[in-house]
Amino acid sequence: MASKHSSSILDLSFAMDCTGSMGSYIKSATDNIRSIVDEIVSKEMTNIRLALVEYRDHPPQDTTFITRVHNFTDKVQEMKGWLEQCSAQGGGDEPEAVADALHDILKLSWRSEATKICVLISDAPPHGLKQCTDSFPDGCPLGHDPLKIAREMAEKNITLYVVGVEPPILPYREFFMALAHITGGQYVPMMNANLLAQMIIAGVREEISLDRVMNSSRKDIIKVIQKATSDGVDDQETAKRLQSVFISKKIQVNRMKNEAGVPSKEAEECYAKCADMADMQSKYKKTEPTSTTHVASMDYGLQEEENVTVDQAKRILQKAKNWEIPTSQEGHQTERKSFTTSHRSRRSGDTQRDHSTPCKYGSSCYDHTDYHRTKYYHPEGDKQQGMRTNQQTSCKYGSTCHDHTDHHREKYSHPESDKKEKTQNIQHTPCKYGSGCRDRSEYHRDKYYHA
Repeated sequence: MASKHSSSILDLSFAMDCTGSMGSYIKSATDNIRSIVDEIVSKEMTNIRLALVEYRDHPPQDTTFITRVHNFTDKVQEMKGWLEQCSAQGGGDEPEAVADALHDILKLSWRSEATKICVLISDAPPHGLKQCTDSFPDGCPLGHDPLKIAREMAEKNITLYVVGVEPPILPYREFFMALAHITGGQYVPMMNANLLAQMIIAGVREEISLDRVMNSSRKDIIKVIQKATSDGVDDQETAKRLQSVFISKKIQVNRMKNEAGVPSKEAEECYAKCADMADMQSKYKKTEPTSTTHVASMDYGLQEEENVTVDQAKRILQKAKNWEIPTSQEGHQTERKSFTTSHRSRRSGDTQRDHSTPCKYGSSCYDHTDYHRTKYYHPEGDKQQGMRTNQQTSCKYGSTCHDHTDHHREKYSHPESDKKEKTQNIQHTPCKYGSGCRDRSEYHRDKYYHA
């Protein structure tokens, strides 16, 4: 069950690169942290806490510190004091301790009910992405993997915003786009530190509005995901369907202007799906230095109360992938939906599945939705698809039972009813949905004829 969430509660953390080239960004954050908080609180009526993780690099490249962690506080002055103590120095080789910083961000004392945002401000890649100037070409010396950490952040509903300081970070832009995409966040290209406060305010207010939509429209989102999974469509088409639902219900959100930060197709479909940094390194192609973001496109103003865009719908979809889709069946009471198709009698076109993750409930799992069964592997349950198991237990309702789902009929025996079902092979009544019918339970298919 999802934990109770409130968009009026905000946990906002910063992962700040504190190496030699980042002085202007540290100063901008220090000078504007008070106005950033005041603006967010006044507009969103939010209870806000702040945290900071400073990072540099591993020795011998940097001998001062790898990371310094300042856990959440509700005192703005305390946060400002932490920033004032930051100094931009050191760094060594080009890559920095990005993975260590994200690992420490993950371990902060996040409130379960809060809107959770991490703003990573960086001008350098992590270790393990590029070998030629990397003192640790195999990745973080402590074994932290930024891709795996990003997925853990997504599971905890922590949204990552990457402020990429261009042009230094440009060759690694698509890596950071992929990292943010995994969490449903955004990559934000930046060349002017004076715009940092505007970007933080707009990005936070957009995320708060998206969280509100996800809370209020959870059932609609789940329904769209289930339908899209059944139809076998990709994320782009699913996002368009979500957008149509939001527009039809006149749902509006805030949006930060960030056209230059929209992830590329390669970042979404290739890099974001890499298993780890070793996989990423084998596939990654550096962004060409000639494609620096045009300064004129770096406008991070907030557009308030507008229709949900396809890109926003795609980010909502990415976050919703970490939800546990609820089952529509509990005991003998089954909620009839457009997606009650049993997993055990799905269409032949849906037979190709990638079961990479075992379901924690194993063969006793009651969630037979296409979405859940496609995402999770059920050792015994999947082995028994389409088969009637030995029915050891008699249903207490006997032949009068009205639960004709495959799962119930496999688990319980119904002496008279089962005998009758086997003999009812002549279908006299046409189904009103014809060949488009999605109810594939044996009971329905025995009773009705489908042209």
